[in-house]
Amino acid sequence: MSLVPDGTPLVLLNAFPVDRSQWDPLLEALPVLPGDIITFDVPGIGDMPLPEEEPSLELIADAAVLAMREVTGRDKAVWVGCSMGGYIAMAVAERHPEAIAAIGLLGTRSAADTDEAREARLALADRVDGSDGHPDPRGAAEGLVGMRDGAREALVAAVAANIARHGGDGIAWGQRAMAARPDRTEVLAALEVPAFVAVGEHDSIAGVDAARTMAEALGVEAEVLDGVGHLSAWEAPSRVAALVADLVDRADAG
Repeated sequence: MSLVPDGTPLVLLNAFPVDRSQWDPLLEALPVLPGDIITFDVPGIGDMPLPEEEPSLELIADAAVLAMREVTGRDKAVWVGCSMGGYIAMAVAERHPEAIAAIGLLGTRSAADTDEAREARLALADRVDGSDGHPDPRGAAEGLVGMRDGAREALVAAVAANIARHGGDGIAWGQRAMAARPDRTEVLAALEVPAFVAVGEHDSIAGVDAARTMAEALGVEAEVLDGVGHLSAWEAPSRVAALVADLVDRADAG
């Protein structure tokens, strides 16, 4: 029996402003998959240095496709993105549709920012430029975590510690990249691949309506995950692992 992965690769694209360790609980919950699994940080977060280029989700999408192909030798992958990672997955779908074997979207939205949201992103970017990091990691973490049981405090503390590890320049770069993104609902409508869309019941950042818009474009039903918020794969790894494993199975069967 060959030990070399021979299934469709899985690329996990993380939320902002946390690094790829957000996927650790999911990776522990996933069954053994037949293909490679790739996680990587976005510019200025975790181990990824800032590029010289202007902030751009398209830049990340192009680099992600190139890296996936170089590492796996495969032309396409299953792309699963949470929040900012979903924005990147949709940019991949627009720029490299042939690289999409399947797509999973968690706590994200296909619409562009409203003017108010864009201005808030750019204001935070200006505030943290050249600083040591996020001005309020704990406050940011509180807004990302939706669970309300006894495990909440430990998870909020873990997310806050992760956010606090990243410098202000990286946070500013990411905010500016997200502020510039277009509406990609029609990009999803043009895809003809296996898909899922899931959102936490208490996700106040993306929201159920945004999930249903994306699901309708993809021709699937939105999954609303009860009891959790924006970081659903961190909060409910077993439930998200079931969605991801099923998506990989459908991609391999296609």
